[in-house]
Amino acid sequence: MIRLTAVINGEGLAPRALTFESNARSIVIGRDATADFQLPLPSISRHHARIIASDNLYVLEDLGSTHGTQINGKAVITGEKTVLHTGDVIGLTQAQITCAIETDKVASADPFEGSEAVAARAVQGILGRLGDAKQSAPYLRALNGTMSGTRYPLASPLTQWTIGRSTDCECMLDDVNVSRRHALLKKEWSGFVVEDLGSKNGVLVNDVRIRKRRRLNNEDELTIGPVRLVFIDPDADLLDALKNVPGFEVEDASEEPVSPEPPNPAQVPAPLGGGPLEGPVDGEGDLPPLAEDEDELADLDPSLLEETPQKARVEWIIAGAAVLVTVFAGLALYYAWA
Repeated sequence: MIRLTAVINGEGLAPRALTFESNARSIVIGRDATADFQLPLPSISRHHARIIASDNLYVLEDLGSTHGTQINGKAVITGEKTVLHTGDVIGLTQAQITCAIETDKVASADPFEGSEAVAARAVQGILGRLGDAKQSAPYLRALNGTMSGTRYPLASPLTQWTIGRSTDCECMLDDVNVSRRHALLKKEWSGFVVEDLGSKNGVLVNDVRIRKRRRLNNEDELTIGPVRLVFIDPDADLLDALKNVPGFEVEDASEEPVSPEPPNPAQVPAPLGGGPLEGPVDGEGDLPPLAEDEDELADLDPSLLEETPQKARVEWIIAGAAVLVTVFAGLALYYAWA
């Protein structure tokens, strides 16, 4: 179900609010009496925009309105679909519509329910979906262009899928602005990750270009060239119910680092004895060794703590003499027994 709350600021009229709730698969918003959610403002088109429900997913499309439609301040392109989430604000000139979405969650957690019960119900839900693997498998769904509405299932036995223009790709996007092998989607134990394969136009996740591997969340939007896709995981509600159960924690969806960042001098902790660290930090040299009792080091001869060329030569002479003694001893034993 979706609940829409519109705040209208018409010219010469006091602000007022209208509320609309529906489980319908299609909801038309406009000023005409035939619209499902009627907003009586002259600046709003007769049939201004439409919300479509499918697979527990709500998407919004502009119906060629005169003044356009926005989501959270960003214009919706006519003919394209944009995913709606709870808290999103739809802008229709003098009306601002706030969305609240309630989906049928298989494993919605009761605040008074124990973690064991939550885990049991979630596992039962997963087992119940195993018999219909194709329906419960995650998938990509195109939101725009000639492929709008097309599904790309991410089902077993495959564990990775190439996205691109080539017919060899598992997720083939027929657009000249998509590289032949544009991106790679992989299934790992903790979820799905996407990475750019060196494409010309890059890969965006939720309108942010990725530079490294990026873990995906349910309803994340991928932009591959001009093509927009949404990632849908039907089991996301089950995993969400398990996230607070010990042993089932899932890592976040932030980009995975390629290499560790160099240490920040300002964040390097002080030695146990207190006081600032002395000596170079950022690659100019090594930090001084920390000792539990620095007075003990102070009593040692400094020459014993460093490797000198003379000391190294002495060690080689001793090692060579030991080898010679061993050889001569072996020869003596051989002739003694001969």
